[in-house]
This record gives sequence, structure tokens and C-alpha cells, in this order.
Amino acid sequence: MHRLNRRNSIVSLVALAMSSLAHAQDIPARGLRIIVPTSTGTASDLSARFISEQLTKDLAVPVVVDNKPGANGILAVQQFMAAPADGTTLLLTASGLYANPALYKNVPYDPVRDFKLVAPVNEALFVLVSAPAFPPANVTQLIELAKAKPGEVTYASASVGSSTHLGPELFASRAGIQLRHIPYKGGAQAIMDTAGGQVNIAMTAVPTAAPLIKAGRLKALAVTGSRRSNLLPDVPTLSESGVSGAEISSRQALAVLGATPDAIALRLSSAITRVTSSADYARFLESQGLEKEPMAADIYARTGPSELRRWAEMVRISGAKLE
Repeated sequence: MHRLNRRNSIVSLVALAMSSLAHAQDIPARGLRIIVPTSTGTASDLSARFISEQLTKDLAVPVVVDNKPGANGILAVQQFMAAPADGTTLLLTASGLYANPALYKNVPYDPVRDFKLVAPVNEALFVLVSAPAFPPANVTQLIELAKAKPGEVTYASASVGSSTHLGPELFASRAGIQLRHIPYKGGAQAIMDTAGGQVNIAMTAVPTAAPLIKAGRLKALAVTGSRRSNLLPDVPTLSESGVSGAEISSRQALAVLGATPDAIALRLSSAITRVTSSADYARFLESQGLEKEPMAADIYARTGPSELRRWAEMVRISGAKLE
């Protein structure tokens, strides 16, 4: 019996050692890098840094954030694509990366083939806003005005091809109205001019608009996601306002290269999900005005093809093209 117990103990120790070795092989000691397609200080950057700090503790390896803004996220993806497919380099994806193949003539990546989504990070809902003095009080009245004056209702966007451009075009298509696009060279001025009444309406991320709405400088007409915003619980969705099929939000996730072994991707998914499921992360999202992605990681991992089709349709409806 003593020899049998001793043998079982040795087997257990060997199994434990092999398990530890497998984890070490999955997560190299040199650590991980998260490439972020925006500049420092943005909600995307702050989300990545929160996760990187927690992963450093959880995995006992350094996890650094590398900001590579520019070219609508393409610069970040190019650096991501140049890394080895060993799970040490992750990309913070955003919905705009799925629009690029339809927007640009030549895009050096395929988001379905080249991205392996390991875990959702957050979702930023959008809200349709106007100046307080703009007559329509809700979406129904806005549609009535736009139908009475085709092409005269204007909307501001951060730039051609941005979510703030594609979203209103999708809304107009589903509502059967014509809007006139006023593109800006950045979202801040677009929202300020909307608040000032120089432009009639705009669609922007809830975290950007919420302070101005609460201060009475903007009027919220509808939230554009599939559900109401935690920050603006009294504002109805477009669907609740009678316009279906116009849902748009900015969803972010962490991805590894498509050729990364599944075992490594699953290990990273589990580690990231532990972070994003924590109470600390929930408080962080609330502080940023962001929403928790409702899909589980294994389901979200299969959303690439539908995201690509969805954004391609929005680009088609808008007619936007970029060089």
C-alpha cells in the first residue's frame, strides 16, 4: 500500500509538472504585447491598459501596451500581422477594422482570416443627438421633418467612412429618408457644431455625448444599440422608436493572429475573461461610460464573418470610398 501511495504521488507530481510546463509554453516568459490602434488616453487605450495590468498579475509575465494610431487602424494591423503567431502579440480590434475592406481599394489584411478573436473587451453604444432648439423632440418627428424636406436635414460626422458617418446613413436608409452629410476633420468639432445648431443632428458614442446631454447642451433622440444605455437609461433605442435594422455600436475585442494555435488562444481567452468578468472591470467600464459586451467569449469568437458583412453593408449604403 505504501509503495502504491508513493507511486500515485509521483504520478501526480509528474502530471502537475507537465501541466505547469504546458502553461509556460502557452504564455512565454518574455510576456505579451497588446497593440492598440488609437493614441494614449482614449477609452480604447485605457481599456487595454487596465486589462494589461491585471493580466500581468494573473499570468506572472509582463504585458505591455503599444499604441499605433493612424490610417483608420491599418498601421496597427500591419504591425500585428508582422508578429509571430505564437500568442505573444494581441490586437485590440474595433468595429472600424471590419469596415476598412469595403472602404479602401487595397487593405493588407482579412479580418476573418487573420484575426482569431479570443475575448470581447467592451461595447460603446451610440446616440442620435441634436441641439436643444432643434424642433423634433423624438425620432418620429425627425423622420416626419426629413420626409417633408428631403435632403435638408443635415448631420455632422467625424470624417468620411467613420462610424459617425456610416451610422446615420444606415438610419436614413432604414427610415426611408434623405439626410445631408457634413463631414468634419474630427469628432469634437462635429459635436460642438451640432450643439451650437450649425448642423441639425449627429450620431456619436454615448460616453462622448452623455456629459453634454446631462448639461442640457444636447438633446438625445435615440440610442442606436440593440439595448438602452446604462448612462442614458431614459433614452429609447431606435428600434423602440419605430426604426428597426439600424443598430450600430463600436465593439472591441482582443485578438491573436489567425494562425495561432487554439490551445494558446483558449488560454488567453480564459485569462482575459477572468479580468473582464471582475467587479473591478465593471466599475472601470462604468467610469468610462462603456458597456460590457453581452456575448460570451466562445460565441463572440465566431462573429467575424457577420461583422464583416454588417459593416460592408453600411459602407455600401453610404457610398463612402477612401484612398
